[in-house]
Amino acid sequence: EDLEKKNFFKIERLEVEIIALKNQYKLLSEEQSESEGELNLEMAFFKLNTKVNSLNDDILALKNQYELLTEEQRLNTQKITELFQIIELNTTKKQKTEKTIKTDKENNAFKLYSDGKSQFALGNYEKAIELFLSYLENFSNSSNTEDSKLWLGRAYYASESYLDSKTAYIDFQSDGEFTNNQDHPKYADSMYELSRVLIKLNEINEAKVLLSNMIEEYPEHALTNKATQLLQDL
Repeated sequence: EDLEKKNFFKIERLEVEIIALKNQYKLLSEEQSESEGELNLEMAFFKLNTKVNSLNDDILALKNQYELLTEEQRLNTQKITELFQIIELNTTKKQKTEKTIKTDKENNAFKLYSDGKSQFALGNYEKAIELFLSYLENFSNSSNTEDSKLWLGRAYYASESYLDSKTAYIDFQSDGEFTNNQDHPKYADSMYELSRVLIKLNEINEAKVLLSNMIEEYPEHALTNKATQLLQDL
């Protein structure tokens, strides 16, 4: 852009010089006609004409250069536009690919979690344990991670693997996306269910403390009456 301005002003200056030279040439011609023979102006006319021709050549060269620069600028602008279009297209493709990958991963995770619950409902506890463990190993940051830990504890309890069940319940209660996981909607359920695991492990005092805490913290919960009865039976 700066070069274009320089060429433009240079062309203007040269054209002004040509006009001045033409005026000078005209003046000399008039002087020669008025005092013919007094001045030998032939050489002056020749020099002026040579200068004018040289200036015209310079102007023509500058105009050609300006046209070349204009065309080059147009091509560069077109290339930049095409480059941005390519970048935008690649970005869009990448976003679509990432979205597809994310969607497929979420679908696979949900299927694994759902299959685990289905196997539990059918009484296939070992298969359910296998599926929940696979979910936690492969999708540790997915939306049903905490629920999988809870269902894993239930599956271990149903298969009479009480130590593993205790570990799964404690993992659910203490290491989740919520603060100590106490805000999880199934936290109270896990307290009642873990107390039953502790009873199976003959950890009666721990079970009593857990049941008392549940009754105190969740007095309106659906399992509170069962927890109260279980505590009285201990």
